[in-house]
Amino acid sequence: MNNLFSYTIEANISLLILVSLFILAFRQLSFFGLNRYLLIALVSFCTLVPFLKFKTDSVELIDSKTKPNPEILQQEQLDYSNAHLSIESEEQPNLWDRMEFKKILAYAYLVIAGFFLTRLVYRSLKLLFYLKKMDFQKHQGIKVIAPFNRFNNCSIFHYIVMDRNTLESPEGKLIFAHEAQHILKGHAWDKLYIELMCCFFWINPAIYWVRKELHRLHEFQVDRAVGECYGKTDYASFLLNLTQQHQQLDYMQSRILKNQNELVERVDRLMRNLSPRTKGYQYLLLVPCICVLIVSFSFINPPKEKITVSGAVKNGAKTIVLDPGHGGKDSGGTNSKGLKEKDLTLQACKMIQNELEKEGFQVVLTHSKDEFMMLKDRAAFTGDALISIHFDVDPSNAKRPIGLLYPKAVELPKIQDQSRELAFRLTQNLQKHGLNTQKPAESHSHAILRGAKIPALIVSLGNMNTFSNTLDPEFISAFAQALKTSLSE
Repeated sequence: MNNLFSYTIEANISLLILVSLFILAFRQLSFFGLNRYLLIALVSFCTLVPFLKFKTDSVELIDSKTKPNPEILQQEQLDYSNAHLSIESEEQPNLWDRMEFKKILAYAYLVIAGFFLTRLVYRSLKLLFYLKKMDFQKHQGIKVIAPFNRFNNCSIFHYIVMDRNTLESPEGKLIFAHEAQHILKGHAWDKLYIELMCCFFWINPAIYWVRKELHRLHEFQVDRAVGECYGKTDYASFLLNLTQQHQQLDYMQSRILKNQNELVERVDRLMRNLSPRTKGYQYLLLVPCICVLIVSFSFINPPKEKITVSGAVKNGAKTIVLDPGHGGKDSGGTNSKGLKEKDLTLQACKMIQNELEKEGFQVVLTHSKDEFMMLKDRAAFTGDALISIHFDVDPSNAKRPIGLLYPKAVELPKIQDQSRELAFRLTQNLQKHGLNTQKPAESHSHAILRGAKIPALIVSLGNMNTFSNTLDPEFISAFAQALKTSLSE
């Protein structure tokens, strides 16, 4: 539903921009047929532009061996003190968080659009069913039916609704010729298509302006054709005589007259000379505008996994994603001195980041300040490895070994194997740097591991009660060196 929300926003913004351009650059031109097709094309383009995305290079995962490393198999046989890790659990969001405001808006938008579409289908089918039952008279190959309900002197697809007794009168001939031109040019299909678009863009005032403008262009186009056949002066006089008539007209019909202002404009356009052909070059303005829309929306709404930093390699360096555990409203654990785990994990990640960047790694933090993020969003980062940093809280103030968790039963078996190998490799290197560790354990209940798109670990750096407000730089440096060696092997 978030994708649907983004799609509707982009489509509606595109429609507003392109309609504004049409009003400024093309509306006064007398290329009525071209403007008619242009309007339809612009509306259609707005429904497609959110799908026009530029493809970026995909992120390559670590090309690790899928077969177990003999050293790792030997490491698994060692007897470690596998103490319990107090790691951040998957938070169950409340009802409002699960629904999300965007989803509520998207559902509401769909429901209202569905209502308008259902109403349009019902009215259209009802009208067609009514037309099928009515008697008709063929005149010049066109079916003519008597006025009914609010329909009079109009065309409905291949029907003309008018008083059949007036077909041979001067006025009747002009009315028939006018409506026959609507049928010949297929204007009813334009109207039906725009009504469908009104169901989709129901919240956008621009679509209702397009519907009105399209009717205006239809009338200009037909007036020009009938005026050339019967004479502009005589046809203009006929239109002026219709000002005394009062007609109630429906949205599906082609209208001869709407109101006094429209009549004045129609007569003016009928008598005015056509725009010079050189004015057609103005339509080239559409090219840069459409290109800007495509490029803009290609990057405004990228795929979820690319919202964060790409794992693309720069000068051969690997990209490491560090995740400071907890944050914002989720404080994590608190030690006996009142130090919160979220503050310690953020400090640790920044120190590790500094050490790794000295070694040429690209390091990205899932959040660089005290803020809350859903675990599924933190797991969506891409790169070469994801390391989520945490601490335990042991009231005994005893030192705890570093603990590691790697994912189990994930969708991508390759990610599971790579994470497992990284966990045991890191454990070996931590021991080589003099840091006490416990045997890595597997986990299938932690969202940040289960949802990771790259090799991922949860690392507990020990008991918070054994740390002061400032972490030991030598400890962090040793951990970073072990991590660097593990990622380079």
